[in-house]
Amino acid sequence: MRRRMTAITLGVLGTLSVLAVWAVIVELGLVSAKSLPSPFAVAGSLPALLADPNFSASLADTLGAWFVAMVIASVSAIVLGMIIGTVHFLSAPAMIVVNALRSIPSSALIPIAILLFGLGSSMKIAVAVYAIFALVLINTIYGVAGREPMRIDAARSMRWNWWQQYLHLTLPSATPSIVTGIRLAAGISLVVVISTELLGAKSGIGITIIQYQQALRIDMAYACITAVGIVGVLLYSILAAAERATIDRIRLV
Repeated sequence: MRRRMTAITLGVLGTLSVLAVWAVIVELGLVSAKSLPSPFAVAGSLPALLADPNFSASLADTLGAWFVAMVIASVSAIVLGMIIGTVHFLSAPAMIVVNALRSIPSSALIPIAILLFGLGSSMKIAVAVYAIFALVLINTIYGVAGREPMRIDAARSMRWNWWQQYLHLTLPSATPSIVTGIRLAAGISLVVVISTELLGAKSGIGITIIQYQQALRIDMAYACITAVGIVGVLLYSILAAAERATIDRIRLV
């Protein structure tokens, strides 16, 4: 608990330090206020932003694409990772393919995704799934591989069938690694979805940022970015809490 409070305190102090430096830079005129409004101006624009129905609709569109991408990538990667991790001779060739795909950045596939899926939500979801699938898959494979040999031998000596071994041995052993992968993938997925919106989409928070920028409402554009950052922190906190609860529960079993 003390370590967690220390981390939170350091995070708050770090955020305040960044805001202070930001305010000083703008106040001294090192950067034009037209390009970088002060944090006070951005904070003052937040109420108007939150009252804007267009912002709410755009945020819902972005989070909807993020959620669908997370579900598709997580479920498919966990299922495939369980199979690969259990069937040992599949691990080596599977990792070669996964590492080859990981070397291709998701942003490079956006033009191809636009051609295949158009500018709708399907395009954003497809790119986000590609971006996070390998991460969850690798964590699942390593989680399955981390089973204790003594427990495997004990399960065999008790003549557990495949389902019993999976339910009482493989899944509990792999769960901590899986939930960690999902937590890390959540942040990456949100960034990728917004990036695809900035580069080519019909709707979403990225489009709203561009619209504010084109209307020369730079303060509103930064307020929008700030609001997205707050949402990202909330999502991370929720998933981190779920991860801790899951791991604590596994340890009690």
